[in-house]
Amino acid sequence: MRLRFATYNMLDLTLSANSVQEADRQRRVFETIKAIDPDVIAVQELKCAPGRVDRLVAELGERTGLTSVVRKVDGRDVHAVAVGDNTVHVALLWRDGLVALPSSFRAFSPAVHHHGGWRGVGYGSLVRLAFQMSGRPLTFASYHAPAFGRHRRIDQAEVALAAVTGPNAATLVGSDMNSVGAARVNGDFYDRDPYTGQPWWPDLVHQCREVTHPGTSHRADRRPAEVWEAGGLHDVVAAVRAPWAATTGHWPTCPYSVRGVRRRIDMIHATRTVLQAVRGVAVVDNEVSRAASDHLPVVAEVDLRALPMARGAVAGR
Repeated sequence: MRLRFATYNMLDLTLSANSVQEADRQRRVFETIKAIDPDVIAVQELKCAPGRVDRLVAELGERTGLTSVVRKVDGRDVHAVAVGDNTVHVALLWRDGLVALPSSFRAFSPAVHHHGGWRGVGYGSLVRLAFQMSGRPLTFASYHAPAFGRHRRIDQAEVALAAVTGPNAATLVGSDMNSVGAARVNGDFYDRDPYTGQPWWPDLVHQCREVTHPGTSHRADRRPAEVWEAGGLHDVVAAVRAPWAATTGHWPTCPYSVRGVRRRIDMIHATRTVLQAVRGVAVVDNEVSRAASDHLPVVAEVDLRALPMARGAVAGR
């Protein structure tokens, strides 16, 4: 049995578009998700007031034929969402028929992260849920790293890592890392440095390690991804040695796109247990997806028969 897992930053999805152009763009978001036909999808940038996020993710499910409802043992239904900084949130959705494990559900929002959150400055939220699959629990998560604050991004990478890993855990995480990867293939970084050799511009203070001498030695800050690689969450694209493909850089108004900088910051990570079962991974790059969002979705195919039998472990703390 194959499982299709995707991650997708939907560019401030509101479902209350204030123009014909925005309504058309959001229609393409729904088309893109339906074309992927995911079993589980991690989404980022649901944009609304925190009190409306349940309704927004429910509407997204209605538009795409998916669900986000976790039926709790106490009779309450909750949605698999986590509130982010300000008005931007993350969620998990899945097809009908999957058996969710309500006790595994966790939502990690900036207000409860160890280092807190600054309203309006980045996102930094994660939602986690496990499903019973092929005789073992398989955990999924959606994560949006902070857009600003290099050190904050590293700290929250540690918090997110602790939330989705553990002994014998089988986990897949879809994320907008807001930074480039740190996985290596044959000793070299799978992702080339997109900033070295580029003329300095001020936004690079959010992305580069060397910011005291701009224009001379700046290079990508890979430390958030290094935390995950060292902690047992591995970049699936690099692990299966799929051809490199950018997930951003196509959007005409993005300052990185204007400068010709193409980056892969949307990623799927997995614990070692799951890596052996991955049979393919690709970026969804077509006319519709390019017109839908400033990020392109990533999709992984997992052979559930290749997962080892469960020892009763569910990821996270």
